[in-house]
Amino acid sequence: MARYSSYGNLDNRIQEDLDQGFTGFNNKLRPDQLRPGILTESNNGRMDLNGEWQPRKGIELFSSPFTAGVFTLPFYLYESIPAVSSYSRSGDVITVDFGSAHGIVDGTGVNISGLSYSGLISPNGNFIATVVDTDTITYTVTGLDSTPTGTMTVTGMKLDATAGNFIEASCEFSDPNNDSESYVACVATNSTVLVKTADSGATTETLTYPAGETVPEGSTVIQAFNKLYIFRKGDIALEWDGDISSPTFSLVQNGDYTQPVRLGDGGNNTVISDGVVTVTATAHGLSVGEEVVVTESSDQLVVGDSYTIASVPDADTFTFYAQYDDESSHNNHYSKKTSQGLGFTHMPAPEFGVYHQRRLIVPYQYDVTGSSGSATITDRNIVDEALFSDILDADTYDRIYGQFRFNAGAADFIVGFHSFSDDKLVVFNRNSVHIVANSLDLGSSVSQLITNEVGCLARDSIQQIGNSMIFLSDNGVYGLDFIDLYNLRGQDVPLSASIEGTIKRINKEYASKAKSVYFNNRYYLAVPLDSSTTNNALLIYNFLNKQWESIDSINDPEWQYSELTVAGEGDKRSVYAINRNGGVHQYESRSDDRDRYIVQVGGTITDNQLESSVITRMFNLNSLDRKKWNNFDLHIQSSENNTSDGDLQAITENIDDIIDLSSISDLNGSDLAIDEDVSLRGRFGNRRAYGLQFKLTITKGRPRLRALKVAGATSFRSLDKAE
Repeated sequence: MARYSSYGNLDNRIQEDLDQGFTGFNNKLRPDQLRPGILTESNNGRMDLNGEWQPRKGIELFSSPFTAGVFTLPFYLYESIPAVSSYSRSGDVITVDFGSAHGIVDGTGVNISGLSYSGLISPNGNFIATVVDTDTITYTVTGLDSTPTGTMTVTGMKLDATAGNFIEASCEFSDPNNDSESYVACVATNSTVLVKTADSGATTETLTYPAGETVPEGSTVIQAFNKLYIFRKGDIALEWDGDISSPTFSLVQNGDYTQPVRLGDGGNNTVISDGVVTVTATAHGLSVGEEVVVTESSDQLVVGDSYTIASVPDADTFTFYAQYDDESSHNNHYSKKTSQGLGFTHMPAPEFGVYHQRRLIVPYQYDVTGSSGSATITDRNIVDEALFSDILDADTYDRIYGQFRFNAGAADFIVGFHSFSDDKLVVFNRNSVHIVANSLDLGSSVSQLITNEVGCLARDSIQQIGNSMIFLSDNGVYGLDFIDLYNLRGQDVPLSASIEGTIKRINKEYASKAKSVYFNNRYYLAVPLDSSTTNNALLIYNFLNKQWESIDSINDPEWQYSELTVAGEGDKRSVYAINRNGGVHQYESRSDDRDRYIVQVGGTITDNQLESSVITRMFNLNSLDRKKWNNFDLHIQSSENNTSDGDLQAITENIDDIIDLSSISDLNGSDLAIDEDVSLRGRFGNRRAYGLQFKLTITKGRPRLRALKVAGATSFRSLDKAE
């Protein structure tokens, strides 16, 4: 319906253009080429099925599991500081009264210990003392919101063993003995900390490493066989058995592989009852799922047949199933499977690994020889081979049947693996993608090239989502689609084609550090943009809208998305963002517009307002003519928990200009009240331009942009040439 009932011959007809909802953004096409509902920019925003654009929720520091203790120069080695008489707190400042002369020099470091505190910031550690008088000092702990408890001890500054304890890898760990307990495993240089997600106080468990062992940058961690494995490229991997009561990692089996010994030398060791074979063999060392081979038989069992262990009643007994008649008291001999040809090997000091069909698959770049505990590691200078472990045995790898080479002789190397459909493993090379079929029976396994037109740039960008497997390549985010249950096909066009402008900003030199997770129907991809050497941006793809949704960032140059992990149960099931130099943060967990985080191990909490903005497509009234832009109508609603405000601008093209349109609060007369829903009208002042974009920069709260209408009229309709 026209704005006016009629127009004169000289009147400029008022025309309107409308976006009645928003589904994604596109920075590949020109803004005037975008269809309604597609934005040009979306920064720290979310677009759900209701078509509203809204700033994301803030992040919250969930745990600061490590502290850093460093010396402050000059420092004093105090030997006789008296016992603390009392202490008190006022804000961030703790006052310590010794009741006698303390002898501490103003501005020097002291170490505080013995205090308990329910918050995330520790009142213990090394601090700078401010002398109040001969008996009293103060020190500051930024972020304290209550008084600590416990008996305080003050000594001279101590060198903290966790100094330089950077978080190098993370994963979710689920306690195999407790279904309700989920942890974020933070693997750091000198220890690993498990952060319990179900605990609002972020309870932690510290796991130590063997003496002299550390975890370098670039290491990875997974949970497999109910264990945690830390892979250290070119060094022996570490393993932990998952028992919280024994919080210590150990080196995996290493050195030369020794053939299994014969089991069952005790005589009369085998009993068969109802198809269950029970074997007595002292300290057999077997586990459920492993295989044994009959090497000598005095009953119905056939020499050479292999059987899968069904149960292990105790350290000296195991059982398996066999379809034979009942028999008792026979003396048989058994053994684990023995190697042929090249023989078995222990885990070959890999950079990473994946759990697939009860096997551990690792790249085979190193040989491990020598004696256990002092193994010799040799670089094979082969980067395109993979090695499969035995079923349920991460210590044994068959170099005949379990060894595969991909794209031998070409300039290519393995980047990552991913378990796929039944018994197939997808192998991502730098310049190609392969698949290994029938991985249950390695003797009949075959590998097949899927594509050599695209490869994987970053191992941790790989995610299987529905019927697709997506990953970051040199040319953007690509996908592999299921043709059927057994076949994959590469996509012709990258999934990231619509945000090519952002993809071109990725710093390719450091893009191998990219991280990703899939959660709540969204693909989160952390990448280094522009000149950044760390992941400083998070690209969000919404699978419900089938559109890229946002570029997320934290308003701090020191922040980095070092690790992304999905963990937790119930409302604690979330994306956890981990800063290598900081702590564990629950992403999108706050209802307001604040980001609370740390960027340094042992550092203080930063509380920043998130920077959220949106730029619409270019409205041009479907005409190439220059227009006079008249007015706009904005439909917006405040969030359920916050009052809201934002600045409005119009960005015009030909004539190029930026028009300040005041703010939401100015147009409304005040900030939008909680959950207030309004339609606001403003004017452009008849500015002349070919096209116009609308920009909203949020300054307060998390308002929901629901619809936008602009109105203008063609201002030049002469048929003559304009000069």
